[in-house]
Amino acid sequence: MVPIKIPRLGLTMESATIVRWEFGSGESVTQGQTILVIETEKVTYEIAAPASGIIHPVKPEGTECRVEEIVGYIAETQEEYESLLRESGEAPDGRQRSVQVDEEDSTIEKSPGAAPGTSRIKASPLARVMAATHNIDLTTLKGSGPGGRIVRDDVLRAIEQEKTEAAPESVKEKIKDIAETIPIRGPRKTIFENMFKSITQSAQLTLHTKARAGELVSLRKKLLETKDISFNAILIKMAASALRKHPRINSTVEGNEILVWKQINIGLAMEAGEHLIVPVIKEADTKGIGLIQEEIEMFIRKIQDNSLSPDDVAGGTFTLTNLGHLGVEYFTPILRPPESAILGIGAITEVFIHLSLTFDHRIIDGAPAARFLRTIKEIIENPTLMLI
Repeated sequence: MVPIKIPRLGLTMESATIVRWEFGSGESVTQGQTILVIETEKVTYEIAAPASGIIHPVKPEGTECRVEEIVGYIAETQEEYESLLRESGEAPDGRQRSVQVDEEDSTIEKSPGAAPGTSRIKASPLARVMAATHNIDLTTLKGSGPGGRIVRDDVLRAIEQEKTEAAPESVKEKIKDIAETIPIRGPRKTIFENMFKSITQSAQLTLHTKARAGELVSLRKKLLETKDISFNAILIKMAASALRKHPRINSTVEGNEILVWKQINIGLAMEAGEHLIVPVIKEADTKGIGLIQEEIEMFIRKIQDNSLSPDDVAGGTFTLTNLGHLGVEYFTPILRPPESAILGIGAITEVFIHLSLTFDHRIIDGAPAARFLRTIKEIIENPTLMLI
């Protein structure tokens, strides 16, 4: 029997929440197949089956679990699976025994929320508990999970529907209807809390300028002759070079002290499905543009595979965010705590590139911030300055 554990995805990780089981108890899985999706504070991660066999989850969806905590098992044989169920006090089909027993046939266990005399149905453990709590008949629900399995969202919809049906007519006749309810959790919760913290716990000011983009565009065209290099990779290297010249920008505030970091770790804001994620290029000032590009491509693959680790997004000292590809010229980036500055990249044309620098005015004055932005502009207009 092989245990399924919450893996340690990074040095700072302490726990994770079970978002979704891809298989129900008693189903066969193959080693390497995605069986579970978890969320940490910053990333969503898919867990692969450590072995082939019959899966048995023991922690329901929505449960927060410690690192290395066992959340399920994979039995190698049917006999081993049934033995596991007996040890855990569950029914032979892997579902928890119900205290409700059919009066005509005491050998038939009833699923929580199911009507008497009904056959067993496929539902996640959490969905069953929620259905029993709210007196929802699972036989009336259509599952949206794998293989028609009833999951938490299906029960939530039924609960909301019952509330609507039970509401007075005056309440039903409302002006607007909810199209979708999105839980604030996982990466979205982190963004939610960090952005609020950013605005309420810092004095943010944004400076805007534009630089002649001819040399930048020419440099990229030259690099493209040997390797696919993005503007972001070049701009990260340029920002790192400017930060080395203006170290106070590469800082944070902690209590009554300003901490200036030795390392220049530049985060790059990226889209990850419906979330924003910021992987960090560690010690960007010591790396060539080609290596920075390779790390960006690695992060893109990890985002697509749901395999980013907490360490991939930790340790940033400065952030770059690029909305230029969407046609935006200028915008006001929001600081990522505990960083003190963020550079926004606007539209890049053959003539100009648009730049927006947001900084914490509590610890960085306007003139030093303006000089840093001027250095960025000078390097963009004359890339050889990166060599100095």
